[in-house]
Order: sequence, then structure tokens, then C-alpha cells
Amino acid sequence: MKRHDERRRFRHQSASRNERGSGPRHLTPPVEESRPKSTHSDVDSGAHLYGVAPVLEALRAGARQMERITIAEGARHNRLRELIELARKANVPVHYAPRIELARFAGADANHQGVVASVAAARYMDAIELLEALGSRVGTDDPPLAVVLDGVEDPRNLGAILRTVECVGAHGVFVPERRAVGLTETVAKAAAGALEHVNVARAGNLARLIEQLKERNIWTVGTSADARTLYTDWDWTQASALFLGGEGTGLHRLVRERCDTLVHIPTRGRIESLNVSVAAGIVLYEAIRQRTCRNDER
Repeated sequence: MKRHDERRRFRHQSASRNERGSGPRHLTPPVEESRPKSTHSDVDSGAHLYGVAPVLEALRAGARQMERITIAEGARHNRLRELIELARKANVPVHYAPRIELARFAGADANHQGVVASVAAARYMDAIELLEALGSRVGTDDPPLAVVLDGVEDPRNLGAILRTVECVGAHGVFVPERRAVGLTETVAKAAAGALEHVNVARAGNLARLIEQLKERNIWTVGTSADARTLYTDWDWTQASALFLGGEGTGLHRLVRERCDTLVHIPTRGRIESLNVSVAAGIVLYEAIRQRTCRNDER
């Protein structure tokens, strides 16, 4: 208990010493309804339902987990208000897009009535349940090791990360509800079966998630190219949550500032950063190396 209290005091000290002010990124606040540009998560969302009635019935039944609902700009239908309200209650993001985008999802000849829903390839775990499961491992011989993704949009990257998470035996993954790829069919294929064994939860607010992890005595460790701490210098035998930024943008400013510490992976070439799925593999296998060495010493 004394050692644990010392770690908690160190956390508050390190928060004032970390690289929170270096290289801030842009921060886009989450919105309930948005009009996003086309991204990987928009054009590659796996299975779809289209038409007002089918989407409404799926929301009412609650048997199929939805990634998002896309509504055509300017769409007019007397049941759209009910559909949007049900989506909000179910925490399903609602987006607006030109009708040509909906035709790409449903097919050029489909009568989508201005509504297309993207259905997840697998069911998400409840975020609080995953937090509690991670917290229950603190202080055990197998402390929690989680991964939090901040805006990863490429489904192949997410699939590769999930496969690595399963291979190293990490205990869960959090992905944002918005502006990030979800559990699409392409993700499932890239994960090569790992999606059946990895607990994935959606987080509405990553800054709040950081506080929830800290409340459960789990260290939050972000990755940044300009961090002063080498990733091998962090003690991964502790309860830890690894935060990885999205392609091209890295961690958002607020996430960087609220992490307990930041670490970097050294590079010698001319390109400043690694692919996010490669970075995940490097750091996670360092964590497993340290934990294996610790167990061998006992």
C-alpha cells in the first residue's frame, strides 16, 4: 500500500513536468450531428441498412449495434425526427452528407430515402464495464494493459492494432465514438480473427476517460515524437493505458496535456513518425518484454 501511495504522489508531480505544452495539436470538439469530409471510416463501414423504416425498426429493436447513421443533406421525412431522437438515446452518431455519398453506401439504384445506417461487424463492450474490468486487475500479478486510440481512421490500421493487442494479451481497447473508424468488416478482416477475443469499447470523451483511468490507479501514457522519455524507460510492469494518436495528427492537445506522461520511439531516418499500428506493436511488445522479465525474476 505504501509503494502504491508513493506512485500516486509521483503521478501528480510528473503531471507538472511532462511535455504537455510542446507541439499542441488542433482539437475538434465532438458534436452530436456533423457534416464530415469523406474519410476511411465514411467510405468503408461494412454492412449497411438503408431506408427510413428499416433503420427505425433496427433502432427500436436494439439488436444490431450501429456505427453511425448518415442522412442526406436536405432530406425531408416525417419520421426523421423520431429516428434522430432514437439514435441519440442509443448513442449512435448522426452525420449529414450529400446524397451521392449515400448512393455509394447503399448502391446507385437503392431507394435509401435519404437514410443509411452502418452496422458494426462486432458488438462493443460497455465502456464502464471495461473500465471496471481493468481496475480489478490493479495490484494483481497481471496488471491491466490497455490501448486507447485517438482518432485512428484507417480500418486496416485498427485491425492490425487489434491483432497485436490480442497477440500480446493486452486487456482492452478504447476507440472514440466520433471521427474515428469503428468495428467495420474491413477492420474484422485485418484483425484476422482477433476481434472475436479483444474487448473494444467506445468512449464519448477521451479527456474524461483519462480521468476515469486515473481514478482506478491506471497510468495514462501517451506517445509523441517530441516527448523526452524513451518508451523503453517507462515501467510497463505497472497498470498502464497506452494512448496512440491518429494518422497524421497524433494525439489531440487536450489528450496530450492530461496524460500522466509522454514517451517516444526513436527514429533515425528522415520520416519523423511511424505508422500507428507499427508504433503500437513496438510499445506493446516492450511492455510484454518487461513483464516477462519481471515474472522470470520472481
